[in-house]
Amino acid sequence: MTRADPRLLGEDMTAHLARLDRGGLGCVELLEQQLAAIAASQPTLNAYLAIDESGARLAAADSDARRKAGRARPLEGVPIAIKDNLDVAGMVTTAGMATRRDGADADADSTAVARLREAGAVIIGKLNMHEAALGADNNNPHFGACHNPQRPGFTPGGSSGGSGAAVAAGLCSAALGTDSMGSVRIPASYCGVVGLKPSWGAISTRGSVALSHRLDHVGPLARSARDLRRLLPVLAGFDAASAQSRAIAMLPASTGPLRMGVVDFGETVQYADDVGTEFAHALEVLLDLGHRRVDLAGPAFAPGQSRRAGLLLCEAELLVEHRHDWQHQREHFSPLLAKLMSYAEGRSAVDLVDASRLLDQAQVQLQQWLAACDVLVTPTTPQRAFDFADAVPANQADLTGYANFAGNPALSVPMPVAEGELPLGLQMIGRIGDELRLIALAEAFQHATRWSPQVPAACQSWWLS
Repeated sequence: MTRADPRLLGEDMTAHLARLDRGGLGCVELLEQQLAAIAASQPTLNAYLAIDESGARLAAADSDARRKAGRARPLEGVPIAIKDNLDVAGMVTTAGMATRRDGADADADSTAVARLREAGAVIIGKLNMHEAALGADNNNPHFGACHNPQRPGFTPGGSSGGSGAAVAAGLCSAALGTDSMGSVRIPASYCGVVGLKPSWGAISTRGSVALSHRLDHVGPLARSARDLRRLLPVLAGFDAASAQSRAIAMLPASTGPLRMGVVDFGETVQYADDVGTEFAHALEVLLDLGHRRVDLAGPAFAPGQSRRAGLLLCEAELLVEHRHDWQHQREHFSPLLAKLMSYAEGRSAVDLVDASRLLDQAQVQLQQWLAACDVLVTPTTPQRAFDFADAVPANQADLTGYANFAGNPALSVPMPVAEGELPLGLQMIGRIGDELRLIALAEAFQHATRWSPQVPAACQSWWLS
């Protein structure tokens, strides 16, 4: 087995592309390093549900040939892994569910995966996720829990937990996840990586197993904000075959100072003891860059109310998305998922409309905040990653849900934390089409904090000597 080099694998995708451009590293060599790391880490992390070794090796060899011929595409030769609710041609799409484990292979790539392939990316495999994407701890009862590479035994977040874990541990150069109420940003926060939920419709969701047509977004996770500058132009674009796709006009990044909106959530959000302190330090970094703080009044109603309304809509849509399996093999749904879906089964049409209208009110709340500032900043999550033995906090998505309800772009970037402490994310929310502004702000934040990607210390025992 090839020896995995943690220094190489800890570098971000942009650094991998630079190495490949210089010719000091081959596409096949980079892939083999990551395959070795996956094999070494899988018994501990369980980040992957399936790996396409032969297909990835053929694609990497083709990328080496293209580079040698001077025909390199934007992402030529970098391995990217895919959350297992997005179709990859020739692989089963399980959505983390026992009912789909033995399904037929997808006959075509999802739109997002197809765009990655067209740009030269090597698709390495499918990633672990929370069952049906309805949850944020990735303790999957059918495929096993995915663990946080910062501290095995702890959750990586979810539902894109495998995506966050694989990126943090250097098991791919970048990954795709999906985000319905925070499922890209929560694992980014817990695992110490960067995650982007774009404007609703900016990246096509066609070829995905839906959780909620209103709330679902496809988004990338990477080890740096600068990686997002390379990924977003590849992934974004109008898809006429998708009812959820929109032609989003991406606005240029701002060069001047910005108004940083800070909401007084008061007692409506219960933070862990140190989250507010860490957020205050991160906010000072932004202000030292020349940006201005704008204090905003608290929400008209607690975020937990809209979170519960969003959850009900997701539960109801699962009854439609998985109708046949729900009718004929309900025993293969976990007890928790069956309980959630059964609850929705007992709700009326009026209940669902009420829930949708509550999300409309949350959307208006976000719009009003953003009318008074340029970027809204919050902690990404009210807590750090927690032990699988601990109770799952109900409020994981209280701060991330707003951007899904309104369809606004939002990004999570790691805050500086003390050595040995688990990561925390800083969330930035912008107006529709403000992705480039958010990415530039996150890049400046990472530069100011002298951030440098690296494989977590907990991973060092995996590398072969």
